[in-house]
Amino acid sequence: MRLKTLGVILVTAMAAFTMLYWVTDDARRDSIGAAQDEELLHFGEIIFSDDPSEPAAAGCAQCHGADGTGGDAESTVIGPNLHSRSIADKLRVNPNYVRLAVSYGGIVVSGNVNSPMPAWSNEVGGPLNEQQIEAVVTLVEGWAAEAAEEPLEEVPDTVEAGADVYASAGCVTCHGPELEGGIGPNLQTIGSELVTDLEIEPSGLDQMVADYEADAGNFLELWIRDSAGNYNDGESTDMPAHPESQLSESALTALITFLLDQTAE
Repeated sequence: MRLKTLGVILVTAMAAFTMLYWVTDDARRDSIGAAQDEELLHFGEIIFSDDPSEPAAAGCAQCHGADGTGGDAESTVIGPNLHSRSIADKLRVNPNYVRLAVSYGGIVVSGNVNSPMPAWSNEVGGPLNEQQIEAVVTLVEGWAAEAAEEPLEEVPDTVEAGADVYASAGCVTCHGPELEGGIGPNLQTIGSELVTDLEIEPSGLDQMVADYEADAGNFLELWIRDSAGNYNDGESTDMPAHPESQLSESALTALITFLLDQTAE
């Protein structure tokens, strides 16, 4: 009798334990997943850094800044701000966008053979293995997701504010910190003369000249928003589009004010 009672108690206890385990399984999985994500993000921060004391540091910060908000004049190459709404937009179209850019270089996502973003995957001779790539991708995708949730701020229409937009929107990456050019053309006199010496000559070059002469500010808005659609029959000009979801109207206005201030001496 005692054995039977003990058996019933054991079976009941096992059933209760199984039920409790099943009920709490989702929460336990979420907790484990959160801990793993936090560890991966920390690993990503180490790889992203250029800390000489960290053997795993790949030095992404040399181009993109220590906190990923973009390089500066001291950087070897000035990389764009990675806390970027535009990256979030691109991820909605292609969930592998960041992974492809990190693994195989900027050329695979932009088509630009002169992209300064190198390939990092050791599959193609880069220094990072799959786990390291995963950590960096997780870090950058997290930054982009946070940026997408932030409301677009009104930017004052001043030359100074436009200079900040020029740096933060990534223009500096192609056109240089002093607008001296690089991957993109020199813009140091864009306020007084149109740049026509382009790597890819747009099919609508004559229209570009006419639009610039009629209203330089309006031309710059059309070119910055969608140079391919407005002046090259939808074909790439190597100048990326900047829709309002990525570059607000007030930010674009300030940027154009800054560019129009760049005139020939």
